[in-house]
Amino acid sequence: MTTQTPTTWPAGVIGRYLTVGGASVDITHDNPAPDAEPSLTTAHCTGCGRHMDHYWATHVGRYDNGRTGAERAAREWAQTHAGHCRALPKPTA
Repeated sequence: MTTQTPTTWPAGVIGRYLTVGGASVDITHDNPAPDAEPSLTTAHCTGCGRHMDHYWATHVGRYDNGRTGAERAAREWAQTHAGHCRALPKPTA
């Protein structure tokens, strides 16, 4: 079994999933407009670049329980994606 040394998460990351290829899927709360309060949760793969945005709004087709529902959806997407993505993390140097 391989173990990895924990690293500091980037600022704003509230959840992180390790992909099969060794990259991560990071979950953040984001602002869709400048000077706005966060109103969406994003899951972003640092290996392949795929992402999924989950809005907090109460409009049709969006989450009626706001942040909680968006966070749950982002975590589900991140876990599923991490279980299949074989993209390697981008080199740091």
